[in-house]
Amino acid sequence: MLARRFALALVALAACSPLAAGCVSETEAQDDDDSVVGGDSTSEDAIVSERQLMGNELPQGTVALTFDDGPGGRTAELAEWLTARNIPATFFINGKNVPGRQGAIDKIVSGGHLLANHTQNHDQMTRQSGNALYRAVADTDAIIKQAQPSGPFLLRAPYGAWNGRVAGELNGGDMKKYVGSIFWDIGGDLTSTTAADWACWGQRVSVERCADLYLNEIQTKKRGIILMHDVHNKTVDMVKIIVPKLERDGYKFAKLPDVPSVKRAIAAGGTPPPPSAGKTCFSSTIGANVAENGCVQSRRDQKWYRCEDGEWTASSATDAKCTSKKPL
Repeated sequence: MLARRFALALVALAACSPLAAGCVSETEAQDDDDSVVGGDSTSEDAIVSERQLMGNELPQGTVALTFDDGPGGRTAELAEWLTARNIPATFFINGKNVPGRQGAIDKIVSGGHLLANHTQNHDQMTRQSGNALYRAVADTDAIIKQAQPSGPFLLRAPYGAWNGRVAGELNGGDMKKYVGSIFWDIGGDLTSTTAADWACWGQRVSVERCADLYLNEIQTKKRGIILMHDVHNKTVDMVKIIVPKLERDGYKFAKLPDVPSVKRAIAAGGTPPPPSAGKTCFSSTIGANVAENGCVQSRRDQKWYRCEDGEWTASSATDAKCTSKKPL
């Protein structure tokens, strides 16, 4: 039986592949901002991101800042700068980058920001299993637990590569305390109207132009979880352009645990279904587990999904196999 904390197939969201248009894969960040950052060579079929926690339910004019792949050389500076403006952020760290940068971890925590888990080495989780998968999360957890022992414990899968098998394995041990995987709404793709920071720097887009593209996507969507990578020097410079403009426009900055889908997942973590419930599916729409053959209408697209063998499958309001319906 799958534990509750991992959103193994969240009804509120549609499936998304990081290599598909509008959902570009994160790339492992590099310290040298001038180095070209390429895409992942993994096939699209191998990196299918199952329904993950997103920020589309935030109030209009509200965003949540998240930073991946650090700590980097200027992470401490970034954390201090945000603290001075009373703006919360979540830093999804790779444990391998912490040695020699403990000061950055201290600045994040002392400044009121959150540490979160982006695995030890930024390897693709859907290609790992057993002890290798466990250690990918547990080794970085040891760093987080020492600096931030009371949590909350949040996880984002590298490349957005997440599926039910990964969730099930992690939920089978002491890493089930993590809530995730947490995806993003803004910052995943470099186009003529949107941006992804790592792609900007790899394609020699200026800091000012990249900031404008981020702002355009934010102003279009008006809410959501923003993805950036603090391991890049240029990203730190860009944040110092974006944030003051958002403040001027009246935007508010939410803590990631206050994002509705994340908040529901955290709250549901301590309420496992009874053993007789059989296989279940976690729904971020209702913030609870749904029994086999149960149906939930997605808050995001208003479509119906049925829990089948522990996974959400597209359904309809008249699906004969849906034995219970939980409308919004």
